[in-house]
Amino acid sequence: MDAPTLSLIVPLHNELPNLPRLLDACIAVLERTGESWEILLIDDGSDDGSWVFVQQVMAADERVRGLRHPQRLGKTLAYATGFRAAQGHYLFTIDADLQEDPSAIPAMLALLRQGVDMVVGWRKVRRDSPLKVLASWVFNAVLRWGLRLPLHDANCGFKGMRRAVADALLPYLERDFHRYLPLIAHRLGFRVAEVVVAHRPRLYGRSHYGLQRYGRALHDLWAVLRRLRKRD
Repeated sequence: MDAPTLSLIVPLHNELPNLPRLLDACIAVLERTGESWEILLIDDGSDDGSWVFVQQVMAADERVRGLRHPQRLGKTLAYATGFRAAQGHYLFTIDADLQEDPSAIPAMLALLRQGVDMVVGWRKVRRDSPLKVLASWVFNAVLRWGLRLPLHDANCGFKGMRRAVADALLPYLERDFHRYLPLIAHRLGFRVAEVVVAHRPRLYGRSHYGLQRYGRALHDLWAVLRRLRKRD
């Protein structure tokens, strides 16, 4: 197999029912990009049989690689594992629940090829509960208007970036800083943009959403800003 030029990183925890359709959908889109590609499935301590499924897929398709945390370490460290293992020049991330439609990958890739450094999905029409949508709007309003981040949906898990951006972000992959990767990239001087992506209701499993999550997010935001100020 040729060295992949595009890596799709999928962090997952107990997503077994979603994995077959996730892979079918992602592979169909990746085949249309014109890039050689790989999918990295980062199993963050699942105990529902997800890792067994990942191993079966790896045996059937060498373009799919699986990496496993023996215990749950969180999405940020799953990203760190994926970023370090990825071989591509372009790195994409997408959540395993497949609420974001991967068909936006070609449009995001086109912007990266044109010189944008990071492209973030914008779930312009959200298929979540009203409370979750409201909390996300407030969160993004703080980043957009308070911190001048030129994005509508910075906490969307569907992103694409150049290799240089992923390398620059690696030192910041701690705590729950994955929510702030677009903000960090923007503050580091990289050019960020967004593409509207279709958003769908979650079919299987449950969301890990809770209001306490946003309390932690604000605490992490303060920590991120302190880190960035020290760099300046």
